Amino acid sequence: MTRLRGILLASAVVAQTASVSSSRQEQPILLEEGDFVAESELPREIPPDQDHPLARKLIAADEGEISCEPTPQKILVAHYRAEPTAQFSMKDDRILVAVKQADEFEILKVLQSETAIVDGKLSSEDDFEEEFITIEGMHFLYIRTRVSGSGGIVEHDVYTISSDRKLSIVPFQDVTKSTLLKEGEELRNGGYRFAKGTFTFESGIYRPEDGECCPSLGDFDAEFRLEGKFNQDTHNHTFEPDFRFVVANQRRSTQR
Repeated sequence: MTRLRGILLASAVVAQTASVSSSRQEQPILLEEGDFVAESELPREIPPDQDHPLARKLIAADEGEISCEPTPQKILVAHYRAEPTAQFSMKDDRILVAVKQADEFEILKVLQSETAIVDGKLSSEDDFEEEFITIEGMHFLYIRTRVSGSGGIVEHDVYTISSDRKLSIVPFQDVTKSTLLKEGEELRNGGYRFAKGTFTFESGIYRPEDGECCPSLGDFDAEFRLEGKFNQDTHNHTFEPDFRFVVANQRRSTQR
């Protein structure tokens, strides 16, 4: 009887261990930069953790391409999102940007919302929007970061890629140093906009003593054009992007 009881106990331990191992295997893996994943194997949601107490569900998995030499790179963008309940909170997002390699995608970049618990509720400081865009026949990944606050701040990042699969951001010419501005004048509360294949920028022109609501010197507008190309690095045998957005047209107006 004692021997039978021992066998039963041992069997129960083995079964429990197998059950725990199976449960662990079924838990979604938090994918990070450098990981490889097939699109069909993307987790449908990311389970809660200490900083993100609500499950983030997969709301989009978009494939596109970014121009590169000698051939374009196939890109996958997976967007996960939770809906925080705190008042005025942004969404709680996590974005994976991955490049195609054989039958899988290598994750090159992870973007994630900054979150906090406020009065027992999840609050997010920022969230993201993404799309593939075409400018003058070149393809890019465009990601907007919306930041919480009354100013409605939006950060604009346009991504290009090298032939050895390294992402980089295409810089914009600094419009705050425009030759149209006189000494003591400054641009504030400006914003970029992308439409019909072109980036534009609009801002008020302020005196230093002006309130944020009321630029006293009119408006500033600029339109950008894309410059640059892929340069071949003969030492590393790679093609490196060298693009920038430069001001093509600019104007100021006193009408408000």
